[in-house]
Amino acid sequence: MRSLRGAVVGLAVGVVVALIYAHAIALKHEIGTILHHMLMFVVPFPIGAAGAALLRMQRWGVVAIAGPIATSVLGTALMQVIPDFRLFGFDEMWTTGVWVAAGVLGYVAAAWWARDRWVAITVTGLLLSAHVISEQVLDQLNEWEEVLAFQQEVVAFQRSGIPLLAPEIPGYTMRRAELWNSEEAGPAILLEYTRPGRMDVQVLLRRSSASTPRAACGSPYPPRTWGTNGVSCTPAGGDRWIRKDSYKEAAVFAWEGTALIQAVGMTTPRELFALLDSLRPITATQLARV
Repeated sequence: MRSLRGAVVGLAVGVVVALIYAHAIALKHEIGTILHHMLMFVVPFPIGAAGAALLRMQRWGVVAIAGPIATSVLGTALMQVIPDFRLFGFDEMWTTGVWVAAGVLGYVAAAWWARDRWVAITVTGLLLSAHVISEQVLDQLNEWEEVLAFQQEVVAFQRSGIPLLAPEIPGYTMRRAELWNSEEAGPAILLEYTRPGRMDVQVLLRRSSASTPRAACGSPYPPRTWGTNGVSCTPAGGDRWIRKDSYKEAAVFAWEGTALIQAVGMTTPRELFALLDSLRPITATQLARV
């Protein structure tokens, strides 16, 4: 009965807090959001006290104080460990359910907290442990979420027609992988390679239907970011093209299977073509780890 009454009061408090939080999300105003978060902590005290008194909970005054605190602690801990809506693309409004759960669990914990001293110590320890554990795992969880979200995006790019390939050439190490999407030229996967004592090299993967190597040489990816002064495009045989700019950066373009490849760097076209010749299949998981 103690837990049931606590759950009922907590549900009422949680719903109110969730509505305040939902309004803060819809408002998207920094000062207003701060005020809403203050209300989320203050409002549970009178609502919880009224509910605990109406249900005649034992030591309802203690529950009225402990309940909001427990709700706040649990809500903060849960918000830190739920998936990031910005990475996984779900509606932020769904996160309001966290506060309903925190209200129910918080007031059940408060109902037991008010029972006697030793139960109070145990419940307090559990609440503090939940908060500390959420803080400890936060960095690892964020990293895992980012890797998983990136992996899902890579798979989506692959489904759009971009094959997953990566050069394997001695001396070069992949240090960056990014997903680009241009409204004009479509999606591309950027792979950046580094070599000790040398300038970095970038390899861009696009679907083969995006352009031809010759056209891509005249208008490299991404569009409108390349200069036009002192530019020359020359064929290199086998529908491969070389672009040389006045600032001595080289770029090569070629079809490799179902991919249109663009490799750019402060190096010779021969070295860039060597990168293209070493292209091998790679998985979304491998790219995500980079």
